[in-house]
Amino acid sequence: MATSMARLGRDLRRLPGRVARRVRGAASSPFASSAAETKAAELRRAFSAYRTDALVDIDVADFTHAVQSRVGIDDAAAEGYSADDLERQRDFSIRFRWGHNHDFGTFAMPGEMRDRHIELMANFLTLFQLPPEHLRGRDVLDVGCWTGGTTLLLAALGANVVALEEVRKYAGTAQFLATSFGLGARVTVRPLSIYGCNTDTFRERFDTVYFPGVIYHLSDPLIALRILYNALRVGGDILVESAGIDTDEPYCRFDGSLVVTHGSRESRDRAGWNWFMPSPSALGRMMREAGFDDVRSVWHAPTGRVFAYARKVAQVPICRAGLSVPGIP
Repeated sequence: MATSMARLGRDLRRLPGRVARRVRGAASSPFASSAAETKAAELRRAFSAYRTDALVDIDVADFTHAVQSRVGIDDAAAEGYSADDLERQRDFSIRFRWGHNHDFGTFAMPGEMRDRHIELMANFLTLFQLPPEHLRGRDVLDVGCWTGGTTLLLAALGANVVALEEVRKYAGTAQFLATSFGLGARVTVRPLSIYGCNTDTFRERFDTVYFPGVIYHLSDPLIALRILYNALRVGGDILVESAGIDTDEPYCRFDGSLVVTHGSRESRDRAGWNWFMPSPSALGRMMREAGFDDVRSVWHAPTGRVFAYARKVAQVPICRAGLSVPGIP
């Protein structure tokens, strides 16, 4: 009996890894890469609408100054940090860094993440066989929008967007861009942490949650996923991307906020501040725990990142043993 139970436990542990392994092989094939490149070209054309000749109710010179003058400014106090807090805070939360590459036509802004807003969306559409029109007319929650590259792209694809950004200066910039390009009726940016969305205001409001490059920066990823699950209407879906580890086992690597991968304190461009970095099967298990169904998790070899997709098929309860927020719906 003990041997049978041990074998059953071993088989259950391996199952998510087998699923991730199959998808990973397809994801790294030349066909998948070529398809992603084709979609990326289409997305770049859509994003190119955001140039200064399309500005609404703002002069080009004023717009240019408002964008360029933000970069490099330290404003820890505006983010709510005291002098005693400063040493332990993320550099990008203190000093303004532009998020994604943006050619405004009359000037260009190089971003810390370069063209990842384009590449990420192309990979999502390719890996999970979603048509670009999948987002058209949908209410989308964009989590961690930085200076608004992803938000503008989602709007260009026809979505109505509520964007979240806990760093206030970035939230203000993303809203400024949306307003300057006449998207005020379709785009709202909230200077809010994901944990601040555990309210009736956000529940069952969205058709899609767009969640790339954030979950590994969170100290409580399961609660975050449950909040996002509750924010979706039944039938809605979520797209998640994360730094992670390439293993078939359901493992997470813990770094914590004290691990810095590169950059310098003087330049305030240090990278790191990562918490739990999941394998594909670990992320898949977390998403199922949060209530999601039709979970597909992938190790994407070309980028060395984890991608996942899931749907909310029905409102189901969450296991409450040990939850940091026991009363969460």
